[in-house]
Amino acid sequence: MGEKLYYVFKIIKEAREPISAKDILKRLENYEIFLDIKTVYSLIKKLNDFYYCLSNKQLIKTIRRRGYIIDEDFFEDGQLQLLIDSVLFNPNLDKKSANDLVNKLALISSVIQMERLNTEHQNDNELTYDLLLNLTTVIKAINNHKNIAFKYISYDIKDNALQEVYHTNGNLNPETYVISPYKLILRNSNYYLIGYFDKRKDSLSVYRIDRMRIVRNHSSSYEDIQDRFDMEKEFENNVNMYVSNERIDLKIAFESSVLREVVNQFGQDINVNKCFDGRIEAFIKDVALSDGLIGWIMMLQDKVEVVFPLSLKEIVKTRIRAMLRIYE
Repeated sequence: MGEKLYYVFKIIKEAREPISAKDILKRLENYEIFLDIKTVYSLIKKLNDFYYCLSNKQLIKTIRRRGYIIDEDFFEDGQLQLLIDSVLFNPNLDKKSANDLVNKLALISSVIQMERLNTEHQNDNELTYDLLLNLTTVIKAINNHKNIAFKYISYDIKDNALQEVYHTNGNLNPETYVISPYKLILRNSNYYLIGYFDKRKDSLSVYRIDRMRIVRNHSSSYEDIQDRFDMEKEFENNVNMYVSNERIDLKIAFESSVLREVVNQFGQDINVNKCFDGRIEAFIKDVALSDGLIGWIMMLQDKVEVVFPLSLKEIVKTRIRAMLRIYE
C-alpha cells in the first residue's frame, strides 16, 4: 500500500497540468504497478486524509473533467526559497551535499513550484570535510552523553599555497582532541561546539565544526561539568576574543547613503536625528568596544565619523595613521 501511495503522489506532483485517473493508471504501469480506477480514487483520498491531519489543508484538488493536481504545496514559495538558499549559499557545503538536500526538499514539492523557484547552485566548493556528517556525529554524541574525538586544523603556507595542517596545540605531533560535547551554536553561518577538554581543567572549550576532521565516537568517560558555567557567556568570551570588557555609549554622524549599514550593525533600537549639514546622527547605548566595531567604522571610511567617546576617536585616528605609513 505504501508503494502505491507514493507513486500516485509522485505522478500527480510531477504533472504540470491536471492529470486524469486513467492517465495515472497508465503511468503507474511504468513502475510495474497495475491497479483499477477505483483503487486510484481510494489512494488519492487516503493521501488527502493523511495530509489534512498533517497540515489542515487539502493536498490534491480535483478539477472537473480534467483530473487531479496539487492544490497547495506543503511549503509556501517564500518558505521553500529561504530553505533552498540557506543550503545553496552555505560555504561549508560542497555541491553534492547541497544538491542532495535540495532534492529532499523537492520530494514534497510539486514540479510546478520547483520551477518557480531559483535552485541554481552558486557554490562549487571542494571541501576536505563533510559538515553534515560532522554535525550528525556531534548531535548524537550530545544526546547520548558520549565523548567524541577529532583532529583540529590550522593553516600553513607550502609552495606558495595555503595548506591545511592539524593543530598541535603546542605538542610535537598533531593532537587528537577528546571532548565531552555539550551544545551546538550557529553564528554567522558557522557551527560551534561547546564542550569539555580534559587538558583545560575547570573551563569550557569552543571548536568550529568546519575545522574538525576525522570526527568519531570515543569510549572514554563523559565529563559533565556544564552546569557550572553560563554557556552563552563562555561562548561569547571564546569566540569574541578581541572584545574588551569595556562598554561604551557611542555617538556617530554619517551620510544617509550608509543608513542601512548602520541599522544592520546596531539594529533598529537606536536614537537618530538629522543634522543641519544633511548627515544623520545616531546614539547607541552600551556597545562593546571591540576590534570588530573599529573595523566596521574604518570600512565606511569618510562616510561615518565618531563623535564620542573621544577615546574611540583617538583609536580610529591611530589606526588610520598606521595604515597610511604602510602605503607611504
